[in-house]
Amino acid sequence: MSEGKIEELINHKRVFLRQTNPDYAAGGNDMLDDVQTALKEAKAEISHNLELVNCLRKDQGEQAWQKDCLNMFNAWYEKWFGNP
Repeated sequence: MSEGKIEELINHKRVFLRQTNPDYAAGGNDMLDDVQTALKEAKAEISHNLELVNCLRKDQGEQAWQKDCLNMFNAWYEKWFGNP
């Protein structure tokens, strides 16, 4: 199983929190901010990719569009959430 960007971010922040026990609240808030930013980035990326793939729907037909959507989504999912 490979880890995605979000899991890597969470693991990085857990290491940070273990090293800074007195300031764990600030570190926890920092972690939440970073995860929130990563989720916004992931959402923007998939929205952009879907817009690009939608151009194919008219040009190449429904089956090509579905195939490209699935391939794009699988690549996006693996990047952000890892490969189960």
